[in-house]
Amino acid sequence: MKIKVLLISIIIPFVCFSQEYRYTNNQYANSTKISNVIYGNAPFINGPLHTVESSTTNKNLIMDIYQPTDDTFTLRPAIIFAHPGGFLTGNRMVQDMNALCDSLARKGYVTATIDYRKGFNLTSNQGIHSTRAVYRGIQDGRTAVRFLRANASLYGIDPNKIYFVGSSAGSFIGLHSIYLDTPAEIPSQTGSVTYFNITPPFNHTAPNLGPLDIGTNLSFNGKPDAVVSMWGAIQNTTLITADNSTPVLLIHGEDDATVSFDSGSPFGFSALPVAYGSNAINTRLNQLGFTNHETYFVAGQDHEFHGTSNGTWDNGTGGNSFYPIIVNKVNQFLWKQHKPTADYNWTASTTDVSFTDTSSGSLAWWWDFDDGTFSNEQNPTHIFLSPGDYSVKLYVENNIKSWDQITKTVTVSSLTTKTFDINSLNLFPNPATETIQVKWQSSNRAFYYRIVDVSGKSVYSNQMITNGEIISLANLEKGLYFITFYQDDYTKTIKVIKN
Repeated sequence: MKIKVLLISIIIPFVCFSQEYRYTNNQYANSTKISNVIYGNAPFINGPLHTVESSTTNKNLIMDIYQPTDDTFTLRPAIIFAHPGGFLTGNRMVQDMNALCDSLARKGYVTATIDYRKGFNLTSNQGIHSTRAVYRGIQDGRTAVRFLRANASLYGIDPNKIYFVGSSAGSFIGLHSIYLDTPAEIPSQTGSVTYFNITPPFNHTAPNLGPLDIGTNLSFNGKPDAVVSMWGAIQNTTLITADNSTPVLLIHGEDDATVSFDSGSPFGFSALPVAYGSNAINTRLNQLGFTNHETYFVAGQDHEFHGTSNGTWDNGTGGNSFYPIIVNKVNQFLWKQHKPTADYNWTASTTDVSFTDTSSGSLAWWWDFDDGTFSNEQNPTHIFLSPGDYSVKLYVENNIKSWDQITKTVTVSSLTTKTFDINSLNLFPNPATETIQVKWQSSNRAFYYRIVDVSGKSVYSNQMITNGEIISLANLEKGLYFITFYQDDYTKTIKVIKN
């Protein structure tokens, strides 16, 4: 049976929930950092010049994890951040990566900033060595994704919502993690290759770097569920095929001289392979008809235009005018990947309006009827006190407390007799001591009523009362109660305080 609900202007604890706007608004004053988390182990090239790739030492791969301080929720999306530095410099502690981790953690995410393997021979065979350096980074990025999926319960993460955000070299990792996804696409230079160095040892054979996923947690998927690329590029846009539908946000300055917005060798160094930047990637995605990608391209801006150089703030304090824009772009894009979609239909019979939830992915509902009353039923029917236009808002949440809301104008007409009676129903006195009197407009109508305490426990139920009758409160303890009056499908709830 449809229940027509009219709630008082306070939010009743046992029927309503608050609107948190988690993942878009700051929910927590601070984030808590877990330092030096080992997420994998891989062979690092020995020596400062990285000229002999067969000379390696296995070392741990490290990440720092940020969590919202005092957050008790345990099913949160996670974001991995990968630093810039051209696969030669940088680390997980650069300033912009740490600032982004802290900012997004305060909104309710779990975030992580990673170290990955760096270094390649710049003196000769730069094309081979740089390709292998990027590939090692891709392997490490996928290892980080698998680690968080495997340890989701430990860190309070939803294992199906692991996102990757990269800056410059870090974006090469993120983009290739979703587009370089079959053995046939792996560059031949990542296998066992022989080359001649201009420094000793002159003749050298580099080992096969192996598949995309190496190390531990191999039963878990290493591909992130969405990627944000800041001033990044890929080996070739032909890597993007019709089945590469992972959502992506591309951020790039159109005058980038380090990683071309269109295509070109990084740093303008022709010995390095040509890379295809955000504009070329976006063109390819459009050609394939993908609609789940977004761009933020800024004319006249160069590399890292949010105010850093290799991840370090240019001004010493943090960011420039573009930085908050980029944070908001990243924030909004990732929220769209896991939010429900709010929507509803409504039909009116005079002032009685039936609402039908048509949202997708929602598990909880909060209605604001624009008359000081609320409901958390999925499909409520509401009685308005007077005719007019009302801006009715529906706020919904899903299993990870992500949200959406929609507001529509609902038009109601004149009152019915039953509606007028229940709207005019009131209690005197209130607060009360031993008794309370019930009055409404008509003298020949009867209502049923029930009383519940603040915990929702029923005190009286299915009691009939006529206009002007007295309800005894003598057997009730002092405190707050809620009396609901109902007849047919018409309902009204009133707060009562017993002194």
